Amino acid sequence: MIERLYVDNFRCLVNFTLDLADRPSALLIGKNGAGKSTVLESLKLFQRICRGAGRVGGLISASDFTQNRTDRPMRFEVDAKLENKRFKYGVAFEWPTGFREARILDETLEVDGVAVFTRDQSKVQLVGGPAFGIDWHIFALPVINEPPGEQAIRVMKRFFAEMILIAPIPANMTGFSQEESTELEPDAANYASCLRALLAQKPAAYTVFDSHIKAVVTDFSSIENVARGESGTQLVVKFAQETAPRGLSVEYKALSDGEKCFFLSAYIIASNTVASPVFCMWDEPDNHLSLSEVGQFITGLRKMTNRSGQFIATTHHPETVRKFSDETTLVLARESHLEPVVVSSLAGFSYGGDLINALIRNEIIG
Repeated sequence: MIERLYVDNFRCLVNFTLDLADRPSALLIGKNGAGKSTVLESLKLFQRICRGAGRVGGLISASDFTQNRTDRPMRFEVDAKLENKRFKYGVAFEWPTGFREARILDETLEVDGVAVFTRDQSKVQLVGGPAFGIDWHIFALPVINEPPGEQAIRVMKRFFAEMILIAPIPANMTGFSQEESTELEPDAANYASCLRALLAQKPAAYTVFDSHIKAVVTDFSSIENVARGESGTQLVVKFAQETAPRGLSVEYKALSDGEKCFFLSAYIIASNTVASPVFCMWDEPDNHLSLSEVGQFITGLRKMTNRSGQFIATTHHPETVRKFSDETTLVLARESHLEPVVVSSLAGFSYGGDLINALIRNEIIG
């Protein structure tokens, strides 16, 4: 899982380090504009590279440099522990005067402290292999072919491509799919495609999915894909009770926003249980839930980390805050829009009485 994220000169993040080592779950809190969503966007950069993004221009704009400071490099680094090995990938960008888009200054990948490849501007050096030239605006990671038997790049690309980095828009989650997918989109619009792939590849996932949903939606009976057109399918949810065994069938798109989020969390938990460990960062997962549902919802996602997954949340909701300890809560703050973000563990703050009341009184995040 991810142990460290370093970002410099990207929007409000300057010389910023997010320490996630020994934190299978963590909560990011802070005022609006404190950088919580920018952390999510930083992780999306790695994801888009590993999903095959070719050119820098589609990912980085001049306005992404902190206060438009294109006179100094923008840098991203991530440390992750995958399959009992430690991976470190870094990439830096520059925007020379007169250029229309950013270009890559350097790019490196290390596994267990040993370089797999290094890059200086347009020159890529495979360690123990040849050097080759590459367009300054093209990422090296997606185009390198490993020697037979080597899998470091494949392992890393798969992990980052399949990270779940979401701020769901339930209205976009219609339940219709035309093909399977293992890469959930940020708004979760392709949820049906991902669930379809999971159940086809790992049928045992349905038992976990079913159990999680029934714990929170007591009249849930089943969910199935019903054929629509030549290749499409539509998720249909069935509800039933002992007094009404024939039940009710509802297309997924007709569920409430909160119910869609419960079904989404069930997919995440089932994936983590029967497939590869899941890294999930969910921006305000409590957005569409009633007050009484938040605690159980967050607890379910945190419990999945007992099976080697990792769950990161951002929130303004008091019930979500209460489900994390001071040690697993990270406070993001900055004094003004002209100042960079500072991140600190909540355990290092002194506050009086109840945490929520202290937050309301601005004793912690200011």
